[in-house]
Amino acid sequence: MAQRVPFHLFDVSVRERIELSPSMLRFVFAGPSLAQARSFGPDQRIKIFFPNAAGELSVPRGEDWYARYRDQHEAQRAPMRTYTIRALRPGATELDVDFAAHGDSGPASSWALRARPGDRVLLLAPHASQDDSGGVEWRPPADVREVLLIADETALPAVAGILESLAAQPRPPKVRAYIEVPLRADVVDLVGPGDMRIHWLPRAERRDEPPADYGTRLVEAIRAAQLTPAQADEGGEALAEVDVDREILWEQAAATASGFYAWIAGEAGAVMAIRRHLVGERGFAKSAISFMGYWRKGRVLD
Repeated sequence: MAQRVPFHLFDVSVRERIELSPSMLRFVFAGPSLAQARSFGPDQRIKIFFPNAAGELSVPRGEDWYARYRDQHEAQRAPMRTYTIRALRPGATELDVDFAAHGDSGPASSWALRARPGDRVLLLAPHASQDDSGGVEWRPPADVREVLLIADETALPAVAGILESLAAQPRPPKVRAYIEVPLRADVVDLVGPGDMRIHWLPRAERRDEPPADYGTRLVEAIRAAQLTPAQADEGGEALAEVDVDREILWEQAAATASGFYAWIAGEAGAVMAIRRHLVGERGFAKSAISFMGYWRKGRVLD
């Protein structure tokens, strides 16, 4: 019997680079090994390894790869970041990933600004031999009738995939989405259920004006929104604080949640503030909401 491996390293190269908006880029990656890749949900997370400063892609293989990766000298180690599969076409051996372009602020964004067809990266993604490899937080209850999505641009690819998956359902739930983006020009058309309302929240109207701080527009919008908890918290357990400068904020809704379901992802400080407001102040059931700090301002997360 062939060994079942949950995640696998896929050696791929850029086939196409597409500018979706001033702040969002799509890369179509291709490689024969992608015929064995798999996605288990619309927010499937993967790791991407980028060439180091010397242009090398040295990533250890095997079960203990991560320990050996961390042991590598910093100059040798290939920078690794987490992204979402936007689309996977195993038959065409292609995989799409959308990037939020933040200038030269880090190795991933810097690579995205300069990458062209033919440039190589390594993907750590689910293998087709597995039934479920994890890396998916979008797990709404079967009877969900109301969905709340809250995200910044780093989680926009996942939200786009979630909306498409809901649109394909015969009886999709009512959907309300709040999406913060850098600029007004980053507002894009999204495919979703007929009964969806999207609130776009640009941090600036144009590049030549000072932007609002990350997460400010999201937090303000949620505080002002008329949201009624469909499933109130019965109390008992105090809402524990999470130090987002030391820990990763990552909480998944309970499998027993029903009726209402919320998926919230973005800058960890903003997600924490929204968590505090919805659960601590408005009485939403914490068990019905997934909170994910995709990134933290001023902190590097693999």
